[in-house]
Amino acid sequence: MKVDRHIKKILIIKLCCIGDILFTTPSIRALRKGFPEAHLAYLVGSWSKEIIEDNPNLDEIIVYDSPQHSSIRWRSYIRTLKCLQKLRRGKFDLVVIFHRTPFSSFFAFLAGIPYRIGFDYAGRGRFLTQRVLFDSGKHEVDRYLDVVYSLGIKSAGKATEMKVMPEEKSYAWNILRDNGVKAEDEVIGVLAGGGKNPGASMLTKRWSPQKFSQLADRMIEKYKVKIVFIGGSGDEDVVKEVMSGMRNNSINLVGRTNFKQLAAVLKRCELFIGGDSGPLHIAAAVGTPTIGIFGPSDPKLVAPRGKNHLTIWKNVSCSPCYRPDTVLSEKDFSKCHEGTLRCMEKITVEDILVAVDQQMGKLDKQRNEDQ
Repeated sequence: MKVDRHIKKILIIKLCCIGDILFTTPSIRALRKGFPEAHLAYLVGSWSKEIIEDNPNLDEIIVYDSPQHSSIRWRSYIRTLKCLQKLRRGKFDLVVIFHRTPFSSFFAFLAGIPYRIGFDYAGRGRFLTQRVLFDSGKHEVDRYLDVVYSLGIKSAGKATEMKVMPEEKSYAWNILRDNGVKAEDEVIGVLAGGGKNPGASMLTKRWSPQKFSQLADRMIEKYKVKIVFIGGSGDEDVVKEVMSGMRNNSINLVGRTNFKQLAAVLKRCELFIGGDSGPLHIAAAVGTPTIGIFGPSDPKLVAPRGKNHLTIWKNVSCSPCYRPDTVLSEKDFSKCHEGTLRCMEKITVEDILVAVDQQMGKLDKQRNEDQ
């Protein structure tokens, strides 16, 4: 179904989380290409807003924390009413919803937006005016693009993007310099923690701290690189454990950057290594080669794509357990249901080093070609 190209105001809804929001950036580009004169606004949660607020294809960011992402429910209901009032005053013509919960489409209905387009998942799209099949076998980027394509819009590329502003770049260079990184140094960013989002914790996505210690030491000794550990405040203990098990010095930037500053730090890195968490997808979005360590989640659906990105995943019988058909269930994904965490334990230091060799070899080849 094609909608009127004279639509003036479009609202995009995706509240959380980091990787998911970055997966919508190709759809944002396509919407801008399809509606070049329209006002594009993005409704996002406060925890994730930094990921999208400098996107060049957006005109407005509206921050909203839904009840399910709030610890104090009564306050969130007041925020919901205020947000609905703001959206009604905004007089949006079209809303593109990248969630598949009934709350999102009902919310858009209450906001008085006439065209409401999104996923019809398990019969939950009753408040949509245009329903799109939720294909659980597609990569998340392609799944979101399906919603946009239903408007008759063509692709504007599938690469994710996150813009790094000059002030964040300056912060990154300064903090790295203050920690002994010179301009000529090669830097590898490492996420040893991760797996936490508002209202959800998946520590099963974390690889062994002892293995990270061994990996970091061997990379330092073989490649003479600087290792920079990154992450949020909830990653401090695990990174301390990793660093205490190392025989070489490394840099700890855990809890010292916001998402924008982190993006700038990762853009400075030659390579990023980590599990399926926000920083992996930030690194890919700023163009840094990655090695993704996957266990409970499905790399075919959420791993960074392209020749610069490698994925380590062991095809054990119970993996992936965290899939589109299980994520909305009542299962507790904060622990392994098998009690073994085989999907992560089977990944060895040698597995990662083979991938590091490949990535560093590509970098060497690129440098030689550029000379």
